Amino acid sequence: MIALPRLSLLSFPLFFILYIFIVSIRADAAESLELLRRAQANDVDSQVNLAILKSLSGEVKDAHYWYRRAAKQNHPLASRMVGLNHFQGNGTSKNPNIGERWLERAAKLGDQVAIKKLSTYCLEQNRTIEAIAWQYFLKGIKFGYSLPAWINRCTDFQRLEGKELGENWESQGKPPLYPTKSFVDNSPVYKELLLSNGDRYEGMTTKGIPNGSGKRISKDGSSYLGSFKDGMENGYGTWFDKRGIIKNQGLWKNGKPVFSKNQKN
Repeated sequence: MIALPRLSLLSFPLFFILYIFIVSIRADAAESLELLRRAQANDVDSQVNLAILKSLSGEVKDAHYWYRRAAKQNHPLASRMVGLNHFQGNGTSKNPNIGERWLERAAKLGDQVAIKKLSTYCLEQNRTIEAIAWQYFLKGIKFGYSLPAWINRCTDFQRLEGKELGENWESQGKPPLYPTKSFVDNSPVYKELLLSNGDRYEGMTTKGIPNGSGKRISKDGSSYLGSFKDGMENGYGTWFDKRGIIKNQGLWKNGKPVFSKNQKN
């Protein structure tokens, strides 16, 4: 008969600690499986929590996947994170145009970080009226918010147009649950197009037509960078000659400038 080793009293605390450690590991594993099960069942909070855990553990592609699933259910933070991931190429393709679309979604769901990021981004892109508009949009949803000082350095025209645009966005309310068929059919996507007149287009499109932010490059080398609607320049934009010198900058309507820093009123 084999004799079992005797355990001293000092050995019991060690075995007790080991037992607690094993039980806690099993509990954590069970909780992780439950979180995954609930996320797969489309529980939006579980999807966000799982995305955060994946991000903390360095699994950035998995994190983006779960953020995107939650964003499709109109979760503000998830929509913001999907947008930022596209700006940074973190776990997905680096595409600022797609990133901006998701940040806009987060902003219109009330995410204040996304609103500030959009305002900063538009300002960096010389889309001053849109940058102002996002600040007025934030002012409309955040009680007591003070507009940044840089707005005072803009022209009266820019402030007026930005205020009107921001209030218009606020009045539109929340976007529909994603993805409804009409929303998907009419959602802008990034494309590079060869237009019928030989010009090239790079930017957001709806059903193959320039809509949203984009760049139109003419055959003579000049280019327009700004907003489009139904295939034509509409909104704030800048026209450059082939040397990159600004020819017109301001508001455009139906393909023509209605305000220009180089035009006399």
